[in-house]
Amino acid sequence: MDSGKKGEAATPRRRNREETRRRVLDAVVATVVDVGYYTASSNEIARRADVTWGTIQHLFGSREQLMLDVVNDIGMQIEQRFADSDVNGATLEERLTEVLNVLSLHYEQSSYLVQVQILLDLSANPKMSSRAQKAIRRDSGQVVDRLAQPLMEKALGDVAAEHDLVMYAFMTMRGYLISCAVAQLVTTMPRNSVVRLIGSGMDEKVLRRLMVRGVTETIREEATLRGYSID
Repeated sequence: MDSGKKGEAATPRRRNREETRRRVLDAVVATVVDVGYYTASSNEIARRADVTWGTIQHLFGSREQLMLDVVNDIGMQIEQRFADSDVNGATLEERLTEVLNVLSLHYEQSSYLVQVQILLDLSANPKMSSRAQKAIRRDSGQVVDRLAQPLMEKALGDVAAEHDLVMYAFMTMRGYLISCAVAQLVTTMPRNSVVRLIGSGMDEKVLRRLMVRGVTETIREEATLRGYSID
């Protein structure tokens, strides 16, 4: 077979491999969402992906690597989404409101909780390979910057050069969204639980507006002290 025909034959195989890989990654997320991380068996993941566990091992090598690839895949998707998002508004408060809306596309979704559950389990697992431990440590120190900077540059303009202000705005809004996601996760707790009592009677729209307003005023005040002018 000449090289041209070999290349033509390889292309469908690569395409099939990527399609299978995509199905497996999606199956992991769907399985964890439906049955929980600790009951998401390898067999159930394989069944949902319509492959054998042997195929998954061939593609990923191990369950540990599969889970790491799920974490990385979710992370890459959200990095791209954040980078591509438009942040418009005549005032800082309007732009930060749009940032919050973009952040909610990730942090209010079930895929984020899947990502967190996998990371918590892998990082606490004493049997995790040293390669996986290094991968988690290496990425954890950079991921917040990669997520925050593209959005905050659009919202803060020149003020985005002040790294601490970028991190303050991003972490505050992210923390709010994560707390909302966790609250939704525990809504099956008994009605007399503390979590349910704390959440009762609160208007989410009002909370979001107040939170953004507080971040806006803090950023504006601190930016002014540092010599910036911001709308």
